[in-house]
Amino acid sequence: MSSLAIPQVTCLGGHPRGAGETPGLTVVLDRSGIRLRRRIRQFLTVAWPTLRGLDVRAPGHIMALTHLRLVAGGGSLLDLSLDHGVCRLYVDGVPAGELRARLATWVADEAGPPEPLPAMPPPPPRAAGGPLDVVRASLDVWRAAGLGREAVRDRATLAYRLSLAENHRRWGRFTEAIALLEPLAAGAAQAFGPVDEGTLKVRNALGQAYFEAGQVDDGLDVLREVVAAAEQLHGSDGELTLVVRNNLAVGYQHAGQYAQAIELHTENIRHSERSLGRDSLDTIGRRNNLAATLALAGYRKRAIDLYWTVLDSVQEIAGDHSLAVNARQNLAILHNPSWQP
Repeated sequence: MSSLAIPQVTCLGGHPRGAGETPGLTVVLDRSGIRLRRRIRQFLTVAWPTLRGLDVRAPGHIMALTHLRLVAGGGSLLDLSLDHGVCRLYVDGVPAGELRARLATWVADEAGPPEPLPAMPPPPPRAAGGPLDVVRASLDVWRAAGLGREAVRDRATLAYRLSLAENHRRWGRFTEAIALLEPLAAGAAQAFGPVDEGTLKVRNALGQAYFEAGQVDDGLDVLREVVAAAEQLHGSDGELTLVVRNNLAVGYQHAGQYAQAIELHTENIRHSERSLGRDSLDTIGRRNNLAATLALAGYRKRAIDLYWTVLDSVQEIAGDHSLAVNARQNLAILHNPSWQP
């Protein structure tokens, strides 16, 4: 087991016992976690499972004014998010880009050869408490299918039924969702046309329900058709096309077909940049989705590098947005060499 030692570190605050500013520390990373030590004894130990977020960046203007002598060495800030708050460290003489590269190289070497996450197994059958539960579940499926078969007279009716199906899906009632969405897709096509936006939204929801029910091949078939129709209707850069293409990429991820998922996410980012701009939060969110797929596919270092890009972009335009919080959390996870997809 190897470790990474980073000397010349000053703790600027965030120690759970309120130690204040403490210079002369060394940060040591190994499989157990992150340790801050003085020459003789430990200063702080952070086990990987207790680390809630990790950030490395250059000191800002305010810190340059308040710690002029400290930051003159051209170092970087290392923030460790813990349950009680953020432990902020200043690493002297190591710029942020170099520190990020050191951390990523160490964890990639220490973690060993990548192992992708296997294809997602189907969910376990819903447990029935007895004959009455079986009858109730059968009635729910029958009602859902009946509602889906009723004529679709207007778009408000379509939106209501789609919302009801989505509610079934969110609560894990995938059989009911599919029973409603399958005939609803046919009814929407008859009422508004097979490539109408409303029809495509129903079929998009059907594809996602298939994925979550473990019917991955059915989900891929549906969403491949929906992407092609959305491109025909809205163009490759259209909002609906971007959403559905992302969902198809997620479907390939569920199936363990990571090459196809990565290719589609990459294509989606390119179209999103062209349509919405590189700095749009939607575009950054799609980079975040690609980073997650890279991590699950076993490409740890590529995922880390992309999460840094996501974090920098979000913090520049939206501060502590949820995407920034998510990126810091995933960077903490990915820097743990014991983590596996």
